[in-house]
Amino acid sequence: MNILIAEDEDIARLRLEKFLEDMKYEVVLCKNGLDAWKVIQSENAPNLLILDRMMPGMDGIEICRRVREQAREPYTYILLLTSKGEMKDILSGMEAGADDYLTKPFNQNELRMRLNVGKRIVEMNKELLETRNVLRKKAIYDELTGLHNRHYMTEILEKEYARALRHQTDLSCLLLDIDYFKVINDTFGHSFGDFVMREFSACLKQTVREYDFIFRYGGEEFLILLPNTGIDGALNVAEKIRVTCESKTYSDGTNSTIATVSIGVASVKHHQPSESNKLIAFADKALYRSKSDGRNRVSVYLKDVSVKFREDELCEARDFNYLKENFSSVLEKTKKASIQSVCLMVRNLGDPQYQKHNQQVLQYFELIGERFNLPPSIVESFKNAAQLHDNFKFMLEKPLSSKSTGLSTSEKSEIESQPDMMAELTGLFDFFANERSILQHHHENYDGSGYPVGLKGNEIPLGARIFAIVDALAAMVSERPFRECFPHEKVIEEFADNAGSQFDPKLVFLLFDIVEKQGLLSVPEAVLTKAKEKVRETMAKCQP
Repeated sequence: MNILIAEDEDIARLRLEKFLEDMKYEVVLCKNGLDAWKVIQSENAPNLLILDRMMPGMDGIEICRRVREQAREPYTYILLLTSKGEMKDILSGMEAGADDYLTKPFNQNELRMRLNVGKRIVEMNKELLETRNVLRKKAIYDELTGLHNRHYMTEILEKEYARALRHQTDLSCLLLDIDYFKVINDTFGHSFGDFVMREFSACLKQTVREYDFIFRYGGEEFLILLPNTGIDGALNVAEKIRVTCESKTYSDGTNSTIATVSIGVASVKHHQPSESNKLIAFADKALYRSKSDGRNRVSVYLKDVSVKFREDELCEARDFNYLKENFSSVLEKTKKASIQSVCLMVRNLGDPQYQKHNQQVLQYFELIGERFNLPPSIVESFKNAAQLHDNFKFMLEKPLSSKSTGLSTSEKSEIESQPDMMAELTGLFDFFANERSILQHHHENYDGSGYPVGLKGNEIPLGARIFAIVDALAAMVSERPFRECFPHEKVIEEFADNAGSQFDPKLVFLLFDIVEKQGLLSVPEAVLTKAKEKVRETMAKCQP
């Protein structure tokens, strides 16, 4: 530890230096108070000071007073040397800020003891400062993302809102929500979900300015405050973030996905909130609009503010768009809850094979959605249909696969009527319109030989054609009772053989492209090349 000696008497100063160097201190020597004050003002000033009470330029009492006025951190321990042993002289030194005193001539053992006490005080103060900094960091930062947390947001929002009103500047707020984040957690696990959150947070840091504020608002929601930024500037920032997120792939070496973001925007000058919290409330309403309009978009709360209402007239009740957003949110939550309830029914009946098959289907839809650049809402419809399909199928079918003999005519009829039965069950939930067409027609064959209607080619809804391929893929590579899974080479051959008859050949070709680029199946390159060439020939024959 460094120690400063300020002593104008040469002999006393050299004696102190020798004694302290023997105690393994690094000594800084000063002959007067002015030199000592310059050292104390430096960046790496010692935290242990031995000051002579009487010195030219600036005495020890004045140095004590100045050090205490600065409230330096970490703490500076001051030992005052004095030849005056009267109580009033000692008290004046202690009142100026000295921690201890020693009268001249001093006893070396006494000096050693007092310096050991001072050294320990400085060390304890450093430990307390480190602990305080750790606690402060935990109090204002989110542990997972490294962003500021919601508690700190309240403090910053009040300051920035007051500053904007005081200086007549603007302040904008962006409220962001990662689209379908629960699906990412459910599909890939919470560890990968945490990885996405960290990467997303790092992306936000790179997109905004250094003096903007980013907070983790809660769950997968984030809030950004943009000081000195009007509504147009905020929209530019929001759109930049949306485009960046839309084109970003999250990959940890094992799992890979994309994650779009919905954003709501509000500003002080444009919307004139009566208090800081209403700025967030306005951005929150705009965020609901982004989500209800299909997600992956930016919305401004009350973009047209030409018509305003008095607060006592309950502006929120007159905002019809916000009313629609709330209903959309409730219906979407109901939709998710309905699917989860159906899944729970099957889980209670106990069939882990169906659950494993369903998880594979969901993962395949993620990859296909990414490859086709499908909107997240469409991919979500596919996933909903997959979960309803697998669970309805389990509850509808009898254990026919366990029979060693062939199926009877009535049993075959029952199997063929399952798509209509699934569509009828889905019809109980009138918000599953998209899923209904997928479930009703996923057994239609590309050549028109399927059921229940016998649709052909592009007459079959695209969602049903995609679903048929993904469901068949998962069925072939999954282990099922009374049947082993197909070798991967056999899977490729089956798709190539049935392209143009059962499956849309263009979609089969794209599936092979995914297999090749994503390593979805372990297939020799020669096998895949041969299969792609066969499908290419089928596609040429199917051209009108």
